[in-house]
Amino acid sequence: MAAAASLMPAPAIESLLVSLRLGPMFLFAPPFSLMRIPARVRVVCVLGCATALAALARPVGALSSGQLLSAMAGELLLGAVIAFSWQAAFAGLLFAGRVLDLQAGFGMALIIDPATRAQTPLFGTLLALGGGVVFFAGNVHHEVLRLLAALNEWLPPGSMTLALDSSVLVSYLGKVMSVGLVTTAVAIVVLFLIDLALAFLSRVLPQMNVLMLGLQVKSIVSVLVLGLSLALLGPVMVRLSALAASFVPHLLGASR
Repeated sequence: MAAAASLMPAPAIESLLVSLRLGPMFLFAPPFSLMRIPARVRVVCVLGCATALAALARPVGALSSGQLLSAMAGELLLGAVIAFSWQAAFAGLLFAGRVLDLQAGFGMALIIDPATRAQTPLFGTLLALGGGVVFFAGNVHHEVLRLLAALNEWLPPGSMTLALDSSVLVSYLGKVMSVGLVTTAVAIVVLFLIDLALAFLSRVLPQMNVLMLGLQVKSIVSVLVLGLSLALLGPVMVRLSALAASFVPHLLGASR
């Protein structure tokens, strides 16, 4: 192992370390994971971006086999943190969609995501896909590349040290969930007012089937108000992207 590490040229080691930093982001984090792209294409994109970013990083000195394994583990951990930041951002949209599902009476209408093979909320999936469209249409992916390039300056390959601050993590999760709820806030308020109106009707007309009437009314209103929620995706996605991009530098800055 030591001989193999010594025979690897420095550019290859730098590209390897940066690819471990980028891999979790491009392979598992939304919105990249929402796209139906073959795994081989994803790997080629990761290696291409890693080679380009490694050329901008500070050269890595000679590493022994133990140092190389430690550096690889650190870079993979950093990549997991970056991927988590974007997963949490899109989880805010899924959470808002799940709340809207429950409010509209679609709590049992879960769908299967073919990418993750997990059950996802109906409205949450629409919001996540819409957020992915805004992500690329608004050139937010350019900001991601700038963040990754800046990380090469702050933390050159092989120099990863991370001390997780729980307060930063809790604060970030609270922010993305609250910002995600802004997307469906209007729809949730409208549906709550409909529930109040149906409650009064049930008291005035106890013989009326409020359950069936409420489900039909709320289904129609949910579809109509969903257009307004999708219209709010632009500023919400920009805010979520800003939070996700600042989470990693904040976490790394707090760990120093």
